[in-house]
Amino acid sequence: ITEGDLNADYFYIVQSGSFNVIVEGKDSVEAKPAGSSSARIGPGGSFGELALLYFAPRAATVQAADDSSVWIIDRGNFKRIMAKSSDEREAEYLKHLDKVDVLSPLKKEEKAALAKCLTEVSFVKGDVIFKQGDEGDSFYLLVDGTVEVVKDEKATSRLQGAPDKARFFGERALLKNEPRAATIKVVSPSARTLMVDKQSFDMLLGPLEELKKRGKSGPGSKLQDGEAPGVTGIDKSRFGKIKRKDLKVLGLLGCGGFGAVELVEHSKDQSTYALKALSKGFVVKSGMQKSVMSEKNVQLMCDSSFVIKVF
Repeated sequence: ITEGDLNADYFYIVQSGSFNVIVEGKDSVEAKPAGSSSARIGPGGSFGELALLYFAPRAATVQAADDSSVWIIDRGNFKRIMAKSSDEREAEYLKHLDKVDVLSPLKKEEKAALAKCLTEVSFVKGDVIFKQGDEGDSFYLLVDGTVEVVKDEKATSRLQGAPDKARFFGERALLKNEPRAATIKVVSPSARTLMVDKQSFDMLLGPLEELKKRGKSGPGSKLQDGEAPGVTGIDKSRFGKIKRKDLKVLGLLGCGGFGAVELVEHSKDQSTYALKALSKGFVVKSGMQKSVMSEKNVQLMCDSSFVIKVF
């Protein structure tokens, strides 16, 4: 690969031989960790990894030092493999959620959205997942391992989870902010759980109490009209309307793989903004449409003096 080359679609893994990394015309064969500048890459090393993430010019030239062979994968196939893996994982999570009675009021699309938000958390023997009396703020699905339920310092029962028969606990945390009624302790060598906290659940779908009153067949959903999860209900007009024709370019702030960021001034009130312009062609070519929209939606959700706001 050549430094500055825009044809950056492939990631390489070295099977045999070695490669020199050349930055700004300086060749260094000094042994350094893979990935550092001006280094030599041997068997098991790799280069060009940024090509899997987004479109950007090559940061260095990589040249074979001797006869070598590599494995390669392009961005398109990598994204398809990752998407398929993600879809299969979410389908598995959805099956677990279908068996949780407290989530029965959720519509099919709401459960699918919840499945995408579950976080995998692993534990080892002796770990206490939560203690009796702790604030209840998270719900757990036990998909592998065994936990002991301890109440008033006495073991009352055990829950054993398996991939085809997950067990759940802490579900009342999604309904009420009440203290934990028991302690949950891992007694198997390891345990794997899926977790979602109440704050994330409420942001995604709304309070579970309201969903129970609505029912599965009731009208209304925070996911309606194709709105992105977590963005529904945000007042997008909180900053007012800013028209492109009212902005005057003052200078260039920086450039990225997809476009440029300019410093602009609003002609009516002289407020200044950073205007980010993306190349639609590059975004589509690299398959980053969803990522770009997600970036915008995440920034819309942020309303803090310490975080840059989207206008």
